[in-house]
Amino acid sequence: MNMSKNSNKLGFESIKSRVYRPKIKKKPLEKSLIFSKKIIAMLESKMEEHNKTHNKQVKLVDLKRVYKSGFNNKEDLNKETIARVNMYLRVLRGDESNMFNNFKSQGFEIIGNEIVIKGNLSPMESDYIQAEKDINKYKLETFDFKSHEELYLEDEEDRVTTFDLE
Repeated sequence: MNMSKNSNKLGFESIKSRVYRPKIKKKPLEKSLIFSKKIIAMLESKMEEHNKTHNKQVKLVDLKRVYKSGFNNKEDLNKETIARVNMYLRVLRGDESNMFNNFKSQGFEIIGNEIVIKGNLSPMESDYIQAEKDINKYKLETFDFKSHEELYLEDEEDRVTTFDLE
C-alpha cells in the first residue's frame, strides 16, 4: 500500500464552502420592545421640551397614559395616538386660540391638579400634522399594533403587586 504524506486529508480540502446564514425576522417581542423604546424616547423629548418652557409641568407617566388612550377604532392608530399627545400638550400650554368655552363638555375634567382628557375630544388638524412630523423624526413608520397592551409602556404606577400575607 502506498501512503503519501497527506494521508490525513480526505480530499474535501479543495472545496470552498459557503456559510448559509438565513435572514432572521425580528420576533414580535423584539419588534414591540424596539417600537416601545422609540415611543418612550419621543414622549421623553416632548416632556423635556414642554417642561423647559412652560409652568404647567408634565410627567412621562401622563404622556404615556394619553398616548395609550389614543388606541381606538381609528384607521391610523399611529398618527391618532401621537396626535392625542400633541393635543394634550397644546391644552396644557394654554393655547388661547384653541381654548374651549365649556371645558368639561369638550372632554376635559380637572381631577386634583391634573387635566384628564375624556374620550369624546378629538385632536385638531395641527395635532395630526405635528404627529406626522413626529412619526418621521422618531422613525415610527413601522407601527402595526392594535392595542397598547402589545407595547411596553408601563410604569411602576401601572403595575399591580400582590404579596403573600401569612
